Amino acid sequence: MRRFLLHVSFWLGFFFIWNQITYFYISDKGNRLYFSALDVSLILCAFYGIYAYLMPRYFKHKNVTKLLVLSLIYLILLAGGYAFVMKLFLNHMLVPIHFNFSWNYTDLQYNRFFIALLGLLGGGALKLALDRVNTQRRLNEMEKANSLAELTYLKAQLNPHFLFNSLNSLYTQLDFDLPQAKVTLVTIADLLRYQLYECSADFVPLSKELIHLENYFNLQRIRTEATTILNVKADSNDLTISPLLLMPFVENAFKHVSDDDNRENIIQIDIQLTDGKLHFYCMNTAPVKEHLSATYNSTGIGLQNVRQRLELLYSNKYELTTKELDNKYYIYLNLILNQ
Repeated sequence: MRRFLLHVSFWLGFFFIWNQITYFYISDKGNRLYFSALDVSLILCAFYGIYAYLMPRYFKHKNVTKLLVLSLIYLILLAGGYAFVMKLFLNHMLVPIHFNFSWNYTDLQYNRFFIALLGLLGGGALKLALDRVNTQRRLNEMEKANSLAELTYLKAQLNPHFLFNSLNSLYTQLDFDLPQAKVTLVTIADLLRYQLYECSADFVPLSKELIHLENYFNLQRIRTEATTILNVKADSNDLTISPLLLMPFVENAFKHVSDDDNRENIIQIDIQLTDGKLHFYCMNTAPVKEHLSATYNSTGIGLQNVRQRLELLYSNKYELTTKELDNKYYIYLNLILNQ
């Protein structure tokens, strides 16, 4: 109903404008309305003929030649039909004409062709424009659905990866400190509870995510002899972040940290928040014999996963840099967060 009223309103406005600018020289108001009504009804028939019938058939079959031929036939029949009707009206003086002009009636009939052509071109152009808009909307909806499906898959990958690392930490504790192992088991349960019940949304409060990351960091430091440093300075102010986004960086740091007895082995993570922008820094020493960049890229669900999630959720809002220097692996992430 709303669309019908919109179309009616448009054609009433079009009729008013056509009456004012096309037949302004006609003094008789009845004749002016008569000719304007003929013209606008012809344009309207041409418009909806191509808009509602010819163009939909073209979109279905994609046959340009057929569209042009049918349009030309429709145009000729429509213009000829209107010319015939006008001739009958004029011959029988059904509508008396009260003005003189330089063109004869035969010349006026030729105008029917161009008036119908105007409606035909208008309807075709509008239908093409609307089809392009609708097609683009459908593509955007499909892209969004595919992105959501891909994101769900990427988030699901994190759970087993995290669980495997956590169970490895628990396994090492069972051999030398059973009471502490029980505490560790409770911590693992809390971490998994967070993933099961807090991470179903696309975004979670930054404060909860950082607590989860700190708990994980404290759990993982048990199984390594490396020096571990974690600095968090972030007053979240109700900011949100995609859940478990930073976790793969921390996982890989513990997984690939060096264990060389001849030098200090370090894992250092620094997280700061300034003006709604999260600054994440992670560094870990790497084994001298290991080319860590290749290892990260070949074995990690981690980095590849994070890059894809960042692109899906924070396109044009992040900067991710990784580098290897002096047997140390560095990760820098600057991320504009959502409120």
